[in-house]
Amino acid sequence: MADRRRYCYVSGLRLGVPGLEELCAQGRPPSLVVSYNAELAHRCGYADFDSLTRRLGLPHLRTADINSDEARDALSTHGIDLMVVAGWSQLIPEQLLDSLPLGGVGLHPSPLPVGRGRAPIPWTILRDMRSSAVTLFHLNHEADSGDIVDQLWFDVAPDVTATGLYDRVARLQAELLVRHLDDLLDGTAPRRPQTGHVSVWPRRRPCDGLLDFTASGADVDRMVRALADPYPGAFARFGGAHITLCGGTLTDAVVGGAPGQIVSAGPRKEWGVTCGDGTVFVPDALRVDEGVRAEPTSLAMFRPGASFDVPSPHMLTSARPGAVPHPSPDGDSLLRA
Repeated sequence: MADRRRYCYVSGLRLGVPGLEELCAQGRPPSLVVSYNAELAHRCGYADFDSLTRRLGLPHLRTADINSDEARDALSTHGIDLMVVAGWSQLIPEQLLDSLPLGGVGLHPSPLPVGRGRAPIPWTILRDMRSSAVTLFHLNHEADSGDIVDQLWFDVAPDVTATGLYDRVARLQAELLVRHLDDLLDGTAPRRPQTGHVSVWPRRRPCDGLLDFTASGADVDRMVRALADPYPGAFARFGGAHITLCGGTLTDAVVGGAPGQIVSAGPRKEWGVTCGDGTVFVPDALRVDEGVRAEPTSLAMFRPGASFDVPSPHMLTSARPGAVPHPSPDGDSLLRA
């Protein structure tokens, strides 16, 4: 029966690319790929699936709305039985799921029911989690709440960046899909209700990446790692310029100054910025305003003794989201990465 069933693959993000490639490599290509159109190219992690689907010889629809008439017509035209969602920032409407004989499944990079909601990859780092999971689950009318098909747990390194975690999650998603696609198309895939502690992680906005250099170095470093590519980045103001710290290292081997002050951190004009506990964050790449990434030593404006602008208390308060409860690994996406 699996050979007679047809599925579509829905993703607008780089997070979904490895899964599509692996399914095709395993001889299980979708009958239709749905991805974001150029209107949504500003989304974090946006991927243009056009060249990939042409290379793989797959029918492809680009849209900003999975519930559009165009999308519904494409699902009908291609005889889709099952929808597989691997990175899509829109709730799949219940009526659309009900119109498909096998409904839909989604992937979410958290150990559901812990971590429902937005920005699971940055939140995993910001909350200093040491383990997490990728969850494959049946879609229903409520975001990230459907019955679980399977979960893959993994360790989270203490120095992980969003870039590295994003890539790892993408590979685990591919593994889950290959493992369960035939059962899903047969209608025999496992399903167990989500049980245990439920937490919903809130949406993050670009302004939430504002750095407070009166905080500890560990907090500054964690923010920079959590908002690394493909996310907007952690930032501060320097002489009115918007400075995004794209990466770096934390050290206590350099003598710091006052919080936010630049100090010399090496023989080749390396510099760092002092944090509230006296440790120094040494950037290895940054952006000025909307510019391209640059080597910190190439910019003369960052001279030792100068200081980053002090943000107002109002800015700091608005940039700090509320506390989120910590999960328990045995506690028992939508799909916004």
